[in-house]
Formats: sequence, structure tokens, C-alpha cells
Amino acid sequence: MSQESYDDFLRSFPPSKPFLDHEDVPFFASLPELFRSMRQALGMEVEFVRAGGKLPDLMARCFTVKVENGRSPGCLVLLPRKSQKKCPLSPSAQDDFLTSLCYLLGDAYRWQQTFRKYQEELASLVPVPLGEADDSRFDDILFNILKEGAKVLNCHAASFYTLDSKKNTLQLRSCWGLPEERLLQPARSLHDSLGDLEAILGQAVVLNNEFLFEAWGAPENFQSAVCVPVVTPMSIIGTLWFFSDHLRDFSGKDIRLMEIITGRIAAELERTALLRELKKNQAIRIPA
Repeated sequence: MSQESYDDFLRSFPPSKPFLDHEDVPFFASLPELFRSMRQALGMEVEFVRAGGKLPDLMARCFTVKVENGRSPGCLVLLPRKSQKKCPLSPSAQDDFLTSLCYLLGDAYRWQQTFRKYQEELASLVPVPLGEADDSRFDDILFNILKEGAKVLNCHAASFYTLDSKKNTLQLRSCWGLPEERLLQPARSLHDSLGDLEAILGQAVVLNNEFLFEAWGAPENFQSAVCVPVVTPMSIIGTLWFFSDHLRDFSGKDIRLMEIITGRIAAELERTALLRELKKNQAIRIPA
């Protein structure tokens, strides 16, 4: 398989995120009102364009909103004048005004993000009861994550594999839409599972050509499939496969959904491991 055709089946995972995630929400809630006031008082037509967005007019002048490390969430765009109202500011004064406004917006954005991180840190301090470690309940949770995840992605089956401690084999731990006896099958060799290996290395592998399923070591035969890694910041847990009975591609939105699903699996695994360790420590504690 040539390198070019090889790359056709790989997707970035996790997918790159826009600097501003929600396209429908204004950069700041007050910006639309500010722009209306500028139009009425100064005759200036100004818009905010997010990073990576298209300019509304090729003749527009752009002023970048900068934050840390040279990053930019977007820019202010001064459009050619449409109103008959004469602007009291000279072109150079308009440039100075919008440049200063960009500095102000950049500072406000940094304050906003700092406060957001502060609130998230406070949320992490909220006491949450841990409950009891219950393996049967964890199995149900894992099964339902696969089931609901596959349904949201319009897939017909899903399977979750974990790496062994030596990073040599992949063992099926849970599945949905597949025969239960799959759980009795021996572990798959990572060496022979190219799709899983690529996923573990940080790629989402999308297969929609049935003739390549064997070449990529897919564990099941379907019309289409995708394999993504299940990881934590500290460790590689395994891989997650989704299968479809139809020939299809998986969009960037699908890949982002898979990132959320794998994150939920990793969080449940970490939580269960923590509960087991806590229960073990409580069992061996010697009373005073």
C-alpha cells in the first residue's frame, strides 16, 4: 500500500478544535450592540470574523485580536462604507481606534478565560460521594456507553479492547451488536492489528473498503469501520471500534463524538480502579 493511499484512511485524533468552539455564540455578548453603536455614531461597518473564517469583503481591512503565544481567536473587519453618514474619523484614526479595540478585546478574553479556569477548579472541589465499587454495575455502564455511542453515530456494532501490561495483545472487554461469544475469543496480537496500532499512535483509522479490512487487521467484517484510541493523559488503555453495515465515511463531527465517548470510558475505568483501591486499603487497615 503506498503512503498516499495509506494516509487516506487516517484522521487526526483528537481532531483539531477551533480556537472558539461555538460558532453561533458571539465572541463577546456585547459585540453586536457595540457594532450597531459604531455604525450609528461613526458610520463604520465593523464585524468580528473568527479564526479560519471567510472575510465578508475582500476589500475589507482586518485588525487581529491577539491573546497569548501569538494565538488569535479572530479579527475585527472594517468593511467598505455603505451608509451615507460621513465618518468623523480619518482613515488613520479609524485604524488606531480598531487596533486599540483589539487590544481591549484580547485583554477581556484573557480575563474571561482566567475566570473560567477558576470556576472549573472550584467545580473540581465539590465533594462527590464515591459509592461502592461494583463490577456488575461497571459492566452495565460500559455496555451502555458502547450501545448509545454506536446509536448516536448511526453504527450497528461496537467493541472495546484493552492492551495487556506488556503492550503485546488486545483483549475484547465489552461489545454491543456482536455475539456474546466474541468475549470468549483469545486476545488479538497487536503486531497483526495495524488499525489498532495506528489508533494507539494517535490516529483515527477509517475503513470503508471491505477489501482492506484484512490488511488493517479489523476484528470484524462490516462494510465500514473506524478505530480510535482510548487513552488517559498518563496511559494507553486500548482501542474502540465502531462498525457500520453500510459503506460510509466518518466526518470530523463523528470523530469528535468518538473522542467524547472514549473519554467517558477512560473516566469510568479510572473511577472504578480508584474505588477498588480505596476498598482494598479500607479492608487491610488495622483498627486502632
